[in-house]
Amino acid sequence: MLLAISLLLFAVVAFLVGRWYYRRSKLKAAMPKRAEDDVPELFRAFRPLIRLLAGYNKLIPLPGIRERYAHQIERAGLKFELTADEFIAIKEIAVLVMAVIALLIQAALGQSWLIVLAIVFIGMVFPDLLLSGAVKKQEHACLRALPGFLDLLALSVEAGMGFDSAVRKLTEVLESGPLIWWFQAYLRSMNVGKPRTEALREMARKLDLPDLTTFTNAVVQATSTGASMGPVLKTEAAEMLFRRFERAEKAAHELPVKILFPLFVFVFPATFMMILGPMYFQFVTSGTAGAL
Repeated sequence: MLLAISLLLFAVVAFLVGRWYYRRSKLKAAMPKRAEDDVPELFRAFRPLIRLLAGYNKLIPLPGIRERYAHQIERAGLKFELTADEFIAIKEIAVLVMAVIALLIQAALGQSWLIVLAIVFIGMVFPDLLLSGAVKKQEHACLRALPGFLDLLALSVEAGMGFDSAVRKLTEVLESGPLIWWFQAYLRSMNVGKPRTEALREMARKLDLPDLTTFTNAVVQATSTGASMGPVLKTEAAEMLFRRFERAEKAAHELPVKILFPLFVFVFPATFMMILGPMYFQFVTSGTAGAL
């Protein structure tokens, strides 16, 4: 009886949370997209609990782990919304929730303890998968916007604007996005007194994209040698666009191989069941199977 009441309460809470999340998503659908929007609404709802656990996590020595999560959070564009200790707290809450669910399933269905451990493991790795997905989303958006941004930057510099003035103007007039946010961070670094080369290298190191690193090295070299910035930027823009087409062709060539797994696992068995299922039931009901 107690187990049934617990399952019922869990289902009601899950329904209410899902309904609240759906309504919040509809309200924010028309608002401008920001980096902070990649943070789930549940994080905002349980922020006090997460910050409480994060305060205790600061006392735990985690050499390397905290720095790795901080770097991933910064690459995901969530530096001002999430800290490494808060992310570790989210992992702890996810493990606790999945452990409770696993124990309820084990008590109700009597499953093996290996199933319980597998469910707890899912809770442990699921936040990491979400964070990695946010990083890849930011990187993909930057790679898509970089050739056009460099092309406009080259046109602005060739029209007589300085490099930093052109970057500032483009960040003001272009649609906001991950690449614009990174160049705004570059401008903030310039405003606090960092040299151009140092600010560019810092941006490239944090974002950790080969295309942006190549662009940064070209600009740094042009700045050091006193070369004209316009032709350098134009060459880099053409090279970035060529790399973008190369990545698109590579993804198109890999698509037939990637689609084989869902075909063999999901599509083909369902097709065989639809074709052979009626034949099997007709064979059984006709009495031919008993005669054999």
